[in-house]
Amino acid sequence: MISLSRHDPGGAVGHFSRALRECPVARTRELARLLYYLGMALRRLGFPNSAVRTWITSQRARRRKQTRELIERFANGYGMAKQRSCDLDDWQAFYAMQVMRYLRCFGKRSFTSAEERCMLADIIRDAWLSLRDSGALEGKSPAEKSVLFQATTIDFPLFYQAKDPVLRVDFRTGERLCGGSPCFCGSGLTFLSCCGRTPGEDELGTGFF
Repeated sequence: MISLSRHDPGGAVGHFSRALRECPVARTRELARLLYYLGMALRRLGFPNSAVRTWITSQRARRRKQTRELIERFANGYGMAKQRSCDLDDWQAFYAMQVMRYLRCFGKRSFTSAEERCMLADIIRDAWLSLRDSGALEGKSPAEKSVLFQATTIDFPLFYQAKDPVLRVDFRTGERLCGGSPCFCGSGLTFLSCCGRTPGEDELGTGFF
């Protein structure tokens, strides 16, 4: 807390991370508090998506009005850091979903080169502009748009497996999860904003354009 007050978010991240490693799992109140402030430090460091993920984890550990208000203020409907406009929010989610699909189906954790990243960005941007200009996104919620984004097929070079291999299911009830459903973890957030959120730029390590 002293590091945060002295405008040293890097130092604060180190302190909070060490405190989290030492904190017993059963002490959910303390865990939630540490995660809450760790998120603040990450955001000040310039990692807004990592901050959102940390706040969501805090909310899972212990539901607090203060944390939920912070998530609503800084996160969009996809569980990612809020951008300057809804159009940019949509693009960020679409891009991240397509990049994850590409990397997952090639069994990769990151791009091999800057050229590969640029090539993929151009392909995804063309698909995005086509989808956006078609008017299919008009009047739809983030949950509905997320379904459209997942259903959009892109023929990447040497890659023709268009379907996402991940099936999102609540195994306790046996029901398939949709974006607007309450999250099964008990956070009080929607599935799309919580456990089903889309990782953002600073989490993927791939960059956005």
